[in-house]
Amino acid sequence: MRRRAFLFFEGTTVCFKMNDIVVDHVRMMITHKTFRLLVPLLVFCGLQQAFVFADFTQAFVSCTIGEEYIGYCMIILGLANIVSAILVALCANLIPREVVFGIGGILHMGLMIGLLIWIPDKKLSIFFLMAASWGVCDAVWQTQCNNMAFANYRLLQSFGLAMGFVGGTFMTVSFKLYILMILLVVAIMFYVLAEYRLKQVDADIFEGQIEVN
Repeated sequence: MRRRAFLFFEGTTVCFKMNDIVVDHVRMMITHKTFRLLVPLLVFCGLQQAFVFADFTQAFVSCTIGEEYIGYCMIILGLANIVSAILVALCANLIPREVVFGIGGILHMGLMIGLLIWIPDKKLSIFFLMAASWGVCDAVWQTQCNNMAFANYRLLQSFGLAMGFVGGTFMTVSFKLYILMILLVVAIMFYVLAEYRLKQVDADIFEGQIEVN
């Protein structure tokens, strides 16, 4: 009985601590001025993953070349993501962070425009190229956003994933691509403002110094 009571109180304490952590993270998203500018970018990270996992595989791969090729496309996406993440991490030490974000934004925007105007055919190389290109773009967001050192990143990314999967039930693929493009433009603009603010106040939010408001 004593052990059960101890486990009960211990579990209750853990739940309270988790609630406090969630409350602290939400409070920071609301009150921290610089982090608020990064919210669109972090949500975009989740939305773009939801799109490639759900809509790209269903609307493009499955409907054109068959469900049996979904796995191959995801393997190529994953391999491209791994290689690109290593390269992006190495390049990030040599070139400014803003340049990395800019290149990633241009590549991803071009890829989404390409999906809008592309008429899918049965050429496997095109599907593999699209999957690899999305893996490269995703590597940029994953590596750079992880450098922000916020547990809030995972929270907002999960929120974007959830919204992406929910939206798949009633939105068309083209409409979701337009939303992604608009959100990407907004995210990059807000990110530039965040970088400018960081330089103005001489603090680095990406290294965990979040005292600046």
